[in-house]
Amino acid sequence: MSNTVVLLLSFGPLALVLAMIAAHGSRESKDAYSGEVTGRGVSSSTGTYGPTGRYMMHIRTDEGRELSIEVNGRTYRSLAVGDRVVKEWGRRWPERSERSERSE
Repeated sequence: MSNTVVLLLSFGPLALVLAMIAAHGSRESKDAYSGEVTGRGVSSSTGTYGPTGRYMMHIRTDEGRELSIEVNGRTYRSLAVGDRVVKEWGRRWPERSERSERSE
């Protein structure tokens, strides 16, 4: 019985962390909105495995909500301030809208 307790105590925290990560990703994919990129930025830090960057986008939705979301590098590079974006249900990241006013 003591081995079972030790096993549960050692895997319990890991299971909790994995559940939190899964819930976070699932919440992002269930959100849907359209709006405009109002700002963006990169913060970097150096950790055990070298430098890491966090890409942040600030979006004002058409409903007036102000969002600050962390995105991947590809999404960050594809969007600029002033771009119209659409985030569809089931997708993780917003994408540039067809009617974006940004000139390329």
